[in-house]
Amino acid sequence: MSLTTENPAKLERRKEILDAAFLEFSSKGYAGTSMEAIARRARASKETLYAWFQNKETLLNILFSERLDGLASRTTAAAGPDPSPARLLPIIAEEVIRFMLVMEPLIQAIGVSEAGDKAQRRLGETIVAERNRFVDYLVRSRERGEIEFEDDPFELASLFVAMAQGEWSMRLGAGLLDELTDEMIAAHARRVTQIFLKGIAPGAR
Repeated sequence: MSLTTENPAKLERRKEILDAAFLEFSSKGYAGTSMEAIARRARASKETLYAWFQNKETLLNILFSERLDGLASRTTAAAGPDPSPARLLPIIAEEVIRFMLVMEPLIQAIGVSEAGDKAQRRLGETIVAERNRFVDYLVRSRERGEIEFEDDPFELASLFVAMAQGEWSMRLGAGLLDELTDEMIAAHARRVTQIFLKGIAPGAR
């Protein structure tokens, strides 16, 4: 029986270990992180880590993949029965910010290594796939008459992503901001969406 089909307590324990691994990799880098350190932070035995994740490289790849898959799947699930831009764009903007907060520390941590190269490729593939889905969504929304634009839809998608990212990473890195709360993320996502939709609302041009 695979781990993913076992009881909720084991799944929660697995999540705690992955969260501990994220903190270790983010603070010490790939080279400076050991399975022993992850086990200590997670208050788990080394035997459990090796039984579930085999080695440090496998653990990093699983952590990377699950973070990427989780971020990508939430936007799809949120669309639901009402995929209108006014409803969906704030959700996409929030996920862009969360993606940045989760992935940037990992990207900085992995550095130059074989494991890092694999993770970087996985990240690149996911970004391309998600950007293409966003472009397709903008085109479909235009066909439904919900938005109106003549620009290259890829450039438009890139503009929205850049607006959503804002300067949060710089401000956090420079110590100008202690943390980015859920309330701050949601408020920024709403403002970005309002500004963006003003430029592409039907009849705005």
